Amino acid sequence: MANKSGLFFIRFSKRFIQSPKIKELYRKCESDFTRNRKFGFDGLVYCLICLLRQNIQIELNRYVKAVHQNNGRYFSAISSSAFVQHRKKLKPEMFYDLNKAIAEEFYQDNDENVMLYNGHRLLSIDGSTINLPVNKETKAIYGTFNNQNKTDDVVIGRVSVLYDVLNEIVLDGKLCPYSTGEVELSREHFSCARRGDIIIMDRAYPSFKSMYQLNKAGVHFLIRCKTNFSNIIENFYQSGKQEDIVELMPAQNKSFKGLFYTKKTTLKARLIRIVLPTGEAEILTTSLLDAEQYPYTEFKQLYFKRWGIETYYDRFKNIIGVEKFCGTSHQFIQQEFNCALYISNMQSILTKDAQQEANQKYKHRKYQYKINSSLSLCFIREKILNLFTSDAEDEQIMQELKTLFVRNVVPVRPDRSFERNPDKYRNRTRPKQFNNRRTNL
Repeated sequence: MANKSGLFFIRFSKRFIQSPKIKELYRKCESDFTRNRKFGFDGLVYCLICLLRQNIQIELNRYVKAVHQNNGRYFSAISSSAFVQHRKKLKPEMFYDLNKAIAEEFYQDNDENVMLYNGHRLLSIDGSTINLPVNKETKAIYGTFNNQNKTDDVVIGRVSVLYDVLNEIVLDGKLCPYSTGEVELSREHFSCARRGDIIIMDRAYPSFKSMYQLNKAGVHFLIRCKTNFSNIIENFYQSGKQEDIVELMPAQNKSFKGLFYTKKTTLKARLIRIVLPTGEAEILTTSLLDAEQYPYTEFKQLYFKRWGIETYYDRFKNIIGVEKFCGTSHQFIQQEFNCALYISNMQSILTKDAQQEANQKYKHRKYQYKINSSLSLCFIREKILNLFTSDAEDEQIMQELKTLFVRNVVPVRPDRSFERNPDKYRNRTRPKQFNNRRTNL
């Protein structure tokens, strides 16, 4: 059984970043990053990956200190102006492709670390929104948003991710204008799934086109449907049956021009009724037709696994702090968004070994314990520059990180529930994001 450690992915990232082909591919102009400067392409990338959460000059001083400590190179401080000019030369797609490469590498020859459900990767798609800096460029690209109170315009971006809920890995993530439809955006993720995967989606996403496209690609789906999604779903809901195999059809009152199916196309699907503790019934539509391999009793827990993507957004926004943009231009926003995706995946990967050790260390306690997400990110940000700039001591640094992870854990208390108040934020005034104000601490 193969097992790739967190250090493997650090070294993989360094090879990717330091490759001459990568520099040529992701620079804006052929003349960019050609001179042998003290602060070059790789140094710029390392600083951005660390997530700039403090004053930029303080973050740059940290980089200078790390380089001096780890390989003996010494140079005077890098100015924040030089840093900004350098990052203008870098395409944000570099971080997107780095994150995609890390995600693909995670599933290759890494059987001991990859968790599956019945041999399938268990994925989920969901969307959210994030606040963006307010300026002419972001208003033009992302559009403005207003709440019911008609307060001052704010700029909102729509986020969508394809997420492995068992392994906590983002396979694909996009930041788009708010006007982009969630269902259309979800289909852009399908190319990142592979045959045999199961994609779970909530009731905002059911679409015959999506289900048919996934089925043709050999990707399974499990989607919650509203009862009025189609007459077939409505009839099943009224029937009181626990499950049934049906033939779904596309809506007939639409044009089929340019589509890869006709109005006579059908799709075989399995309908599942799940009764909630409140007595309410929800209807799931799935391509998992084999009742012996996928028994009815497993679907309630299987659909609940989708909750992992909700907790991911909580970590993405409140711990990683994706909305705390350092730059205010579209290019800088995309750079930092893709960096946040990368660091979220690295956090999941770097804490895996520590979580296994914590499971053994705390197995005699009342609750199961997990690595503290907030503290683990702080430790990673503190050590990752040393990992990237040091070749001789990276194993020792990784061991120090692992020790910090295992010491700082929180209990997992099962069966907790909180009353949901859907009107809580209805009349809230969204805060504007103006030019950056960083803490000096």
